[in-house]
Amino acid sequence: MSLKAVKASEDTNYTDIFDQDIRLFFSKALKLGIKNPALLPFLTRTYFNQMKAASIRKKLRESGEIIPPVMIFSITDECNLHCKGCYSRAQHRSAGNGMSRNEIDRLFGEAREIGISIILTAGGEPFTRKDLLDIIGDHPDIIFPVFTNGLLIDKEIAGKISKHKNLIPVLSLEGPEHQTDARRGEGVFNAIRRAIPLLKRKNIFWGVSITVTRENYDFITSSGFLTELISLGGRLFFFVEYVPIKEETINLVPTDEQRAELGHMASELSAKYPALFVVLPGDESFYGGCLAAGRGFIHISANGDVEPCPFAPYSDINIKNASLKDAINSSMLLSKIRENHNSLTESEGGCALWTHREWVRTLLK
Repeated sequence: MSLKAVKASEDTNYTDIFDQDIRLFFSKALKLGIKNPALLPFLTRTYFNQMKAASIRKKLRESGEIIPPVMIFSITDECNLHCKGCYSRAQHRSAGNGMSRNEIDRLFGEAREIGISIILTAGGEPFTRKDLLDIIGDHPDIIFPVFTNGLLIDKEIAGKISKHKNLIPVLSLEGPEHQTDARRGEGVFNAIRRAIPLLKRKNIFWGVSITVTRENYDFITSSGFLTELISLGGRLFFFVEYVPIKEETINLVPTDEQRAELGHMASELSAKYPALFVVLPGDESFYGGCLAAGRGFIHISANGDVEPCPFAPYSDINIKNASLKDAINSSMLLSKIRENHNSLTESEGGCALWTHREWVRTLLK
């Protein structure tokens, strides 16, 4: 998360570094809360919940269990947009076979019990699930950054979000209007801009997810772009390196220089602005290689498949047939990927598993 003080080595437990980064991240969030009395109680409670979760994970690790601090959950495959380069559609995932409310409640409950304290909620479009807010509201000890295109956020939804402070709307942008609309559809940029005042008016802690490409890099890292969003109330920024699902889009992948600069820039931006900055996947070499498959995070698909990450849609176990802890630790696929983490360092396109997808497929055989 760009706040690293020590680089992982054979003599250093990468999980300690990862937990330290999370602690520093939420310490910064707590400092931001001092300037916002309405959010301070929630952020204080969140900080201590994160420390408690880290303690639970450490105890389980000492007994030989693999427990990541972060889970990515694609709560639905349904979406109201047809974005160019969408990895979910490119993987031909079928909508309509998602998990039930009870199954999701069980999943989140088990996540909390084993110390998973951050659930990045994606889709599809998460807000197409009518019970999204109720589900998240039932698990107040977990932080849910919800990655959304923002089109379904109206005055009524904003009012409901304000009652669930552990839900952080993360609006997806591609940069300026022409780049956002070119990928997401005409009028999407302005629709997002209409949603932002609704969130600000309700004093909601919200953020932005930006797909970083070679073309938009200069704009999305400019002070003008960032300061405008911060002035509108944005307090959390995810810079997500573009992954070329289609070979013909390889030219959009950020250059090595841009990716290296982005990692350093996140630390500088965090010190300069009253906001939090996260680069994904970030410099995984600090943690000894790929963090997928349970080393740092895990992905659960909409139908319950336990997968290494969203860009590697392969699974040998489903959460409907096993507990979350057992699924992470008993999956042969995940185990093999974890064993080879040293050779799965950052690659062209950011995601090593996507680059080596043929090798990942062979593990299923």
